Amino acid sequence: MALELRRKSIHLIGLIVPIVYIFIERHQAVIAVGILVIGALVMELLKAVWPSFSVVFYRVFTPMLRTHERNGAITGATYFLVGAFLPILLFPKILAIVCILFMILGDMAAALIGKKWGRTKLFPRKSLEGSLACFLVCVLIAIVKLNPAVAIIGALAATVVEVLPIKLDDNLTMPLLSGLAMYAFLSG
Repeated sequence: MALELRRKSIHLIGLIVPIVYIFIERHQAVIAVGILVIGALVMELLKAVWPSFSVVFYRVFTPMLRTHERNGAITGATYFLVGAFLPILLFPKILAIVCILFMILGDMAAALIGKKWGRTKLFPRKSLEGSLACFLVCVLIAIVKLNPAVAIIGALAATVVEVLPIKLDDNLTMPLLSGLAMYAFLSG
């Protein structure tokens, strides 16, 4: 639980992305977050091909990494940046901000509530209690700026993606698929 709490508190730093995006134009956000994505991808590449860099990287970041990340997988931070970049690139500003907030706050609620109070297992490491917390937080986020139907559709999509035991990191899939669901509903 302590590792998860530390990881999720670091997620809160990610709030910088949607907060800054509120005050800048879309093209500026695409450039700024795009540069961060490129930097993260370069670090992933260096970690994979340059042993000296890999040693330093793991020495610095191991306390924050999950087991699979310590074993060479792409880090959650890289998925987070790509997961923030794609909605900015693909969706209207308000949807992008909502999707990124789903990724940060909805995922955090699911993890923390699920670890602390999750008793009803839906899948290994996923609980009904964590999923309900994710859904509620996502609805509360979206309903501030979107109509209730869109808020519920987006929150439901984010929650389903968060709870399903799929191989792709939910930092990537949660904002992208919830954004697609809301965008499709608004466009249809």
